[in-house]
Amino acid sequence: GNSCSSPMAEAIMQNLMVKTSIYWEVDSAGLRTWNTGRRPDQRCLRVLREHGLRSDHFCRQFSIDDFEYFDYVVAMDEAVFKELQLWANANPSKASCELLLLSSFGRNGKPAFIHNLIPTSKQRLFRAAYYQIKECCKQLILLQKVDIVRYELPSSEDDGYYANQAGIAEGIRSTGGQVASSDMELNCSKTSQKTEHCPPISTEMGCCPDEGTRRKLCQKCGQKFLATL
Repeated sequence: GNSCSSPMAEAIMQNLMVKTSIYWEVDSAGLRTWNTGRRPDQRCLRVLREHGLRSDHFCRQFSIDDFEYFDYVVAMDEAVFKELQLWANANPSKASCELLLLSSFGRNGKPAFIHNLIPTSKQRLFRAAYYQIKECCKQLILLQKVDIVRYELPSSEDDGYYANQAGIAEGIRSTGGQVASSDMELNCSKTSQKTEHCPPISTEMGCCPDEGTRRKLCQKCGQKFLATL
């Protein structure tokens, strides 16, 4: 019906893509027309909001053309996977994508368990499914061996440093190039407490050279980074 698990997986994957600088087109669809044109289930949207996510999705039915348009079609459960296989076998000229089962992307290469969400499922099952789906999405990303990029943002200490430097410059301008010794001593003592003003480099990811605020991660570091998301 495209109202529970699939829209949740779409929102989760889109959020992971933003955080890892991966540029994929992700969409969600169902095999039936029951909810076409409707918004996802309210319990699904509630769980997404609890994690700071949102969904602009409107339910739609899967099309044979999706086999040709997308590189991967990911089924949320085995029943859907088997039905998609039948669709693909009946339309071999269109089925140029790779058909995957999301629960097959568990940790350590083992299958995972994902709750099969239906309109009568309790809210607690939606909350549990969120974490199950997110973990499988992480493993799917890792197994594609794509380049994961992490952006380092200045910390609050860096913000303080730059604000302090701006204060020094303003003081020099206001005094015509002269700075009182007490002000200079105060500012120097503040800056002397911080010897590095560039975004900090994580010791756990020292094998991946940084490019200013941008760092391209190796497979091992990408796995560690995804584990924190």
